[in-house]
Amino acid sequence: MLMFVLAGHDAGAATLDDVQFWVGTGANRAALVLDWNDGRSPEAFVWGYRWDGTATGLDMLRAVVEVDDRLFAHVSEAGPFGVSVFGIGYDLSGDGAFGVNPAIAFDSGGWSVGLADDSRVAVDLADRWAEGWNTGFWGYNIKGSAEESWASALTGPLGRTLSDGAWDGYSFAPGFNFTDPSEPLPAPVPEPGAIALLFIGGAVLLKACSRRRATATERSKGNNCVG
Repeated sequence: MLMFVLAGHDAGAATLDDVQFWVGTGANRAALVLDWNDGRSPEAFVWGYRWDGTATGLDMLRAVVEVDDRLFAHVSEAGPFGVSVFGIGYDLSGDGAFGVNPAIAFDSGGWSVGLADDSRVAVDLADRWAEGWNTGFWGYNIKGSAEESWASALTGPLGRTLSDGAWDGYSFAPGFNFTDPSEPLPAPVPEPGAIALLFIGGAVLLKACSRRRATATERSKGNNCVG
């Protein structure tokens, strides 16, 4: 199992310089904040994303999920209104075994496409999972820099074109009680020896071989509503 370390964090608002876990390569940088609003500390983590050319909010979310062995996401098929994020999970216990009930099949990168089920929970209650559509949802907020205030996105992640220095925040709203993402801490990163196992090339990212996922039949392993 990979060992993780959590970098120190200043008392002020997080900036891109505070981010420890980066994925992708390129001259542009953006931040991804995930806030489960589950009462656990810390409620929110932040990851960084690098790219050249054009990238969307969905590109960043998927890239981070692809690289971080602890992250999992369940989204809708792409349609006329884009892609909806239904569920996001995190192997908070760090034991390398993550599942949800009712079960869904995640691919080798921790990504799943299907229908929402508001009853779905993490098999291991020490892990994080939040999913909703009818009784709650993943709110999607954006801002152009760390210094700006969060604003509700007018489109979903597929329709969101990232700019250098941008921030995307997903905050789960149980009972549709939506709040801005809380102040995040840097997401735990693999130790240097484990980082060498990650092969990252632009927008194409491969998981470390230590993800330890089962086969598709064995795995049980968003609103940003639209776009």
